[in-house]
Amino acid sequence: MHVTEPIIVAHAEPGLLAHFPDIVKLADGRLLATWREGPGHVDSDGRIRVTDSADGGLTWSEPRTAADGPFDDRDPKLAVLADGTVLLSFFVLEWGTRPRHTSHGTYVCRSTDGGRTWSEPAAVGDPRWAVSHGAAVQLADGDVLLPLYGRPNRDVRERAVIVRSDDGGRTWAAGEAVEIADDGVDLQEPTLIVLGDEVVALIRTTAGHAYLARSSDGGREWSVPQPTDMPASSHHALVLGSGEVLVTYGDLEPRFSSHRDTVGRLVTRPEGSWDGYPDIHLYDSGHPDQANPSSAEVAPGRFLTLGFDVPKATVIGVFTEAGDYRK
Repeated sequence: MHVTEPIIVAHAEPGLLAHFPDIVKLADGRLLATWREGPGHVDSDGRIRVTDSADGGLTWSEPRTAADGPFDDRDPKLAVLADGTVLLSFFVLEWGTRPRHTSHGTYVCRSTDGGRTWSEPAAVGDPRWAVSHGAAVQLADGDVLLPLYGRPNRDVRERAVIVRSDDGGRTWAAGEAVEIADDGVDLQEPTLIVLGDEVVALIRTTAGHAYLARSSDGGREWSVPQPTDMPASSHHALVLGSGEVLVTYGDLEPRFSSHRDTVGRLVTRPEGSWDGYPDIHLYDSGHPDQANPSSAEVAPGRFLTLGFDVPKATVIGVFTEAGDYRK
């Protein structure tokens, strides 16, 4: 197996920690990474930082700030549209309110210069409950979908919904959000990928395993989510040039260590079941606060998966190859 020793993608500034990284490959071949930087995982304000690499992830630019509002900007995710525009989505919490924190909703910034500069954030969804985890995806007709989740109308159960933009992420039809049926479990942190004419949602749940839902009409109607065999939290799915899907996730089972370390699997036939594929161990920082991985295909069959290391206050990455996942 060729899982490399972790490389350092970025250091948080003194007194701060790096959390929730994401990575994409840009149209010009560069890699762009983002993360949330703040004093702690919760109960603290955070900002969104970015860095880029022109050599396949071996070295990275000096970090720069993409968004820094008055409250906690969290869980940034990147998406590259067909015209090269980059979307940066994140949600905002205000921790100082009582009896609990206040959600200020999800926002999307646009960049037309590869992540060097960003537009003002555009609001997405209902700010009272709608937060995000998965990145936006673009369909063949140009529409952009963004997955959200939360408790609308103060429901007991968490819901997953999909919002749509028909103007490249400038505005969002929040009033036309489509809900994914919950099948009796809380649906959290949905992520989307596009597989040909199908959109697939991989969803964290309170059942201990991720669930999978599919749409064959561009995200307007969804199948009832079905459980997978992945004990996954904070997952990421990446469609590869081969048509396969690389899934990386925080492992809720103590198979490799007692922490929620990061594992990955290569789903070779994603149009069918995602069960039964071997998982390989990618990294463990030794700290209980970790995972939230994200991956990019830096070259055909070669991948870079990011995570964060709380003790070292860094964003880290490991390289793997397709053969590492085939047993």
